[in-house]
This record gives sequence, structure tokens and C-alpha cells, in this order.
Amino acid sequence: MTDNNQSNHDNTAASNDTAHDAAATPAEAIHHVADQVSSEAAKAIADARKAMRSSAAIAKEKASDSLLTAADAIRAESLKHDNEELRNQAQTLARGMEKTALYLDSRTLDQMSSDATEVVKQNVWQTLGIVFVLGLLLGLIFGGRDD
Repeated sequence: MTDNNQSNHDNTAASNDTAHDAAATPAEAIHHVADQVSSEAAKAIADARKAMRSSAAIAKEKASDSLLTAADAIRAESLKHDNEELRNQAQTLARGMEKTALYLDSRTLDQMSSDATEVVKQNVWQTLGIVFVLGLLLGLIFGGRDD
């Protein structure tokens, strides 16, 4: 090869390398940005999950406290009446509320989720019936009316 041909060959190779680098750079930049967005999205999801778990734990504690307070109020109110049957029913209701509060206090959210899943598996048709009725009620309550 002559020096001129060698120079042309080197220029062509350099041009090809530059073109390859120019093509790879936007692709790498896009890949880098996609990785950043994915990482930020994963962090946001983890933060949201943590916040939801915290809110659920607080709601669980409040529900337990409210059940215990309501049970006490029902017992106190039932003692004001002379009707023995009413007092017995109030006591039964209060005990049920206390058991529910104890359940909430003794279980984690994951345990409660597992318990709910097990109940649904054992009572599939009953669960479907309840969901159907709730769907109908919610549809009637929130459904738009064409007047």
C-alpha cells in the first residue's frame, strides 16, 4: 500500500470508529437513564410500600383500641337496663369485640393476610356471594343515574 492509500484507509477506519462511538453513546446514555429511572422507581415503590405498611399498622392499632373502648361502653350501657336478655346479648357482643381486638393485637399484617387467604380458600362460594352482594350495593350507592 502506498502512503496515500494507507492514509485513506486510516481515515476511513477513524471515521468508522467515530460513527460507532457516536451510535454507541446515545444507546449507552439511554441505557444509563433507563437504569436510573428503574432504580428511582424501585426506591419510590419501596418507600410507598413502607408508608402503606406503617399506615396499616397504625389503623390496626386504632381499630383495636376503638373495639376495646366500644366493648367497655356497651357493657356499661347494658348495666343500666333491667332486661336480662339485653344484658346477655350486650355481654356477648362486647366479648366478640374484645376477641377481635385481641386478634388484631396478636397478629402481624402478614399473618392476617395469610389468615384471610385461608378463610377465602375454605369458603369460596360464600366469599363469592359476599363479594357479589357488596358489588351490587356499591354499584347502587355509587352508580350514576340517568335522570
